[in-house]
Amino acid sequence: MTFYINEKQKALIKQHYQNYKIDNNDNSYESFQYHNITIEIYKNKVIFKGNKEEIVEEYRSNWNQLDKNQSPIIGNAEFGINNFFGPIVIISSYIGSGNLEKLRLLNIRDYKELSESKFIELAQDIMKTIIFESVIINNRKYNQWIDAGYHPNTIKTWGQNQALVRMLQHRIQYDKIIIEKYINETTYYQYIENMKDNRNKIIKDKVEFLTNAESKYLAVTCSTIISHYLFLEEIKKIKGIDPNFIPLGAGQEVNLFLAKIKNEKHIEFNKFLDRHSKKSFTEFFK
Repeated sequence: MTFYINEKQKALIKQHYQNYKIDNNDNSYESFQYHNITIEIYKNKVIFKGNKEEIVEEYRSNWNQLDKNQSPIIGNAEFGINNFFGPIVIISSYIGSGNLEKLRLLNIRDYKELSESKFIELAQDIMKTIIFESVIINNRKYNQWIDAGYHPNTIKTWGQNQALVRMLQHRIQYDKIIIEKYINETTYYQYIENMKDNRNKIIKDKVEFLTNAESKYLAVTCSTIISHYLFLEEIKKIKGIDPNFIPLGAGQEVNLFLAKIKNEKHIEFNKFLDRHSKKSFTEFFK
């Protein structure tokens, strides 16, 4: 069970377990052994390891207070806009008090350290635990909007709002909506208002834009994980080439990959690009 914490919370946890401190060989964290639980306190997070039942008891008795700002929250995240290949995937996730404990036991905060198989398992577990909505903008639609003169961030912003429209159809109660800040609030709403293709209500009530939102709100973390997972699932649908060799991002690896497949006779190169790549990147890979 992992929590991101501030200095005040860290001091409180250290004081609580001060009589149970143990030595370790790593200066990056402090260790405490409380019965069958190991507590590791880092610069900005604390990890509880060990017996599941005892960890749950500690959570319920002492540390559920660390989750007082985590529900009921809607959190949005996106994956794909900075990738040459594949769609844009925007996820809106809702977390209520009823699923916080189960989410904590999934150790969501440590997902970046997981193997691919464990990451997939985690993403699927999250999707079974929470309410979420997805908006997947495929390359064909994305490229149509680019040809129409829309900026990539306008397209992304439309997707953010569309995911919220779908989420609020669940008629859930929520304290706030958190969106990872990538543009300022005024520009965000201008993008949606100026997009002629938008036919949706613009969601503004209780919306907050935060930097590093993923490290502050589990709802945003869940959306980040699900969006990454669904993006990879979409990549697997690309036919004619092994999806395991399609590079993520938009760097030199993409250039090398394009040079390789351009000479493969079974691939119609231009059609492949039209169907699976983003036109906003193509000028960099001519």
